[in-house]
Amino acid sequence: MARRSRKPPVKPEVRRAWLKRYEEDGESPPQIAAADSFDVRTVRKQIELARQEREVREARSTVLRNAMESHYRDLCKLAEELDTEIKQDKIIPSQLKDSRMCSALREHMPRSPLWKKLGRWDRILEEIDNLEDDIRAQLREELESDLRLNEIVAAGENGVIPGMVEALNFQMKSWARGWEGLDIKDNFKVEPVGDGVVNVSYGAFNMDKVKEEHATTIREVLIDFESKITGWEQYGKMQRLFTELERLKLSLQDELAIVTLRRIVPGRCKYCPI
Repeated sequence: MARRSRKPPVKPEVRRAWLKRYEEDGESPPQIAAADSFDVRTVRKQIELARQEREVREARSTVLRNAMESHYRDLCKLAEELDTEIKQDKIIPSQLKDSRMCSALREHMPRSPLWKKLGRWDRILEEIDNLEDDIRAQLREELESDLRLNEIVAAGENGVIPGMVEALNFQMKSWARGWEGLDIKDNFKVEPVGDGVVNVSYGAFNMDKVKEEHATTIREVLIDFESKITGWEQYGKMQRLFTELERLKLSLQDELAIVTLRRIVPGRCKYCPI
C-alpha cells in the first residue's frame, strides 16, 4: 500500500495569514482547509496557535512599553530632584549626584552641558560658603576690637557679637544678590523684659538680653558696619559669585527642562529595558 506523504510543518507566516483570513475576512476553518488543501483540524490548531503567539507578542510589547515608561519616569524624576536643589541654591547632595539614576542620565546624555554646569554649580556654592566663613571671621575680629562694645563684652552680654556677626553676614549676602536685606528702622527690635533689661534682635537674629542703655550702642555699631561692609573685598567677590550663580541657575534649569518637558531622553544606558 502506498504511503501518504506528510505535509511540511505550517510556517508561522501561513498560520498568521490563516488567522487574518479567519478574523478579518470571515473565512471558516473548513473553507481555509479546502482552499489551501489542509486538514481542517490542522487549520483550527494553527489558527489557535497563531492567536496565542499574538497574545504573547502583545504581552511582551506591553511589558516592554511599561518598563520603558517607568525608566523615563525615573530619569525625569531625577531631573526634577536636581531642579529642586538648584531652585533652593543648594549643593547637589552626594546621594543624588552619585546615584545610579544620575549615572544612567549621564549615559543617555554624555555630551550634554548639564554635567559641566552641575560641577561648576557645586564649586560656586562651596566658594560662597568658604567666603562666608572668611566674612564672619573678619566681622568678629573687627567687632571685638570696636571699643564701643567693650562695656557690653565686660557685662557678659555674650550673645551680642555673635548675633551681630550673623546679621551683618546676612546683610552682605542679601545685598550681594541684589536683595533688599534688613532695614534698621523696621527690623531692629528692642523689647523690655523688666529690671532695665531688654531683648535685642535684628530681623531673625537675636542678640539676647542686654542692659537697656546698651541697645543704642548696638544699633549705632550696626549702622556703622552696614555703611562700610559693601566696600570690603569679600563683598565684591561675593557679588561676582552670586551673579555667576544666577546665570548658571537659569542655564541649568533650561537644560533640566529639556528632560522634564520632553519626557523622553535620547540615547541609551545600561538600565534601559532594551
